[in-house]
Amino acid sequence: TVVPLGWRRPHAALGARNLTWRVMREQDEASDASSAGTASPAASLLAADTAGEARTAGNLRAVAAACIAGIGPFIFGYTLGFTSPAQLPMEVGASGPFGAVLESHLDADGAVASSQAALFGSIVNVGAMLGALVAGPLADSIGRRLTIAAAALPWILAWSAIAFGRTFAEVLAGRLLSGVAVGVASMAVPLYISETAPTSIRGALGAVNQLAVTLGIFAVYLLGGLLQSQQPTNLMC
Repeated sequence: TVVPLGWRRPHAALGARNLTWRVMREQDEASDASSAGTASPAASLLAADTAGEARTAGNLRAVAAACIAGIGPFIFGYTLGFTSPAQLPMEVGASGPFGAVLESHLDADGAVASSQAALFGSIVNVGAMLGALVAGPLADSIGRRLTIAAAALPWILAWSAIAFGRTFAEVLAGRLLSGVAVGVASMAVPLYISETAPTSIRGALGAVNQLAVTLGIFAVYLLGGLLQSQQPTNLMC
């Protein structure tokens, strides 16, 4: 059987056209590669400077975010250290809005002792356990930043109850609430910092959490030393 020559011409023309397109595409790719490889030094330096400026700006934003989030660990440390300078005034403070709310007595050595003070100091750990259990699901549902912000509510209520409470039950409830906020902050803040920090400074920003805790402890001890001498007590010295 003889196949007419005219039937083969369209296929031959199509193959030649595809070959031409392929050659032109390969030439364009080779030209792009050569132009990229022969870029001017000025253009390369400009691109490097632009990338460096963007990296620096990103690092500064990450540092600012970590410092703001570090307010949570700062109050965490303040809460932990609060009982040391505040215990004695809460036991023997003179009557008034900030007077004694803990029952106390003098032991055989003449030192002030109170079983309520021990409970007041330790119940923060119970609240911290509850707060840490809540913080995980909360961070997954509303996000890390909102979880950190949410810790402010129990802290505000807690410090208000501790400051203005007139009975042991009121200040104990405030101390428990402050523990809940401590648990939320201790879980959410390191998680937020580690997820938002650039790789180059992630280790340094990871230390912000612990640094803020120690600064909070230092601040409450410093304020206790400055203010405690000005508070009247029921002790005759």
